[in-house]
Amino acid sequence: MPPEGLTRSAYFDAAFEVLAERGPEGLTIAALCQRLGVTKGSFYHHFSDFGAFVDALLEHWAVEHATRLIALSESMTDPRERMDLLRGIAVGLPHEAEAAIRAWSWSNERVAGVQRGVDRARLTHLTAAITETGKDPERAHRLATIALSTLIGLQQLERPARAKAMEEIFGELERWVLESEVVPQEGRRGQNGTGGACWGIAD
Repeated sequence: MPPEGLTRSAYFDAAFEVLAERGPEGLTIAALCQRLGVTKGSFYHHFSDFGAFVDALLEHWAVEHATRLIALSESMTDPRERMDLLRGIAVGLPHEAEAAIRAWSWSNERVAGVQRGVDRARLTHLTAAITETGKDPERAHRLATIALSTLIGLQQLERPARAKAMEEIFGELERWVLESEVVPQEGRRGQNGTGGACWGIAD
């Protein structure tokens, strides 16, 4: 049995709380142990040093809040049900902690690398999910970029995050994605001066 009966996950949960409240500057071994009510011996039972802890924390974030959730979404066969699930996932993310991780990435390349990987994974999956609703891949990528940018922007704007407001915003974005269609507009000419259909958006 580990000292004081704690698991590594308990340290990760505590780290998210500290990041949300104090930012990366406040994330220390002492702060974690104080929050968990344990001695530093418990910390060193699980992690060789603070650097190893940061590596494990970032891996935990990437797996639990990107890889695992993406796999859950990919298990859905209905594109609209998948969009509903993704909306719920977006609302339920640890927003304050993610905002702190993004701020941390400006001064720590190790953190920046993981953050970029999480962003890429989310964007790739969102693009695929939106494509499956009937959008062409290029437009799906643009819509996915808007969705991810909205998430990142709200994490910076709303501190603490308001779940109800996020639910409303992502619900509106989901309706926009699902209801809009690409339809040909006959008789318009492209920029190259040739005739033919030009694509527009109908709500």
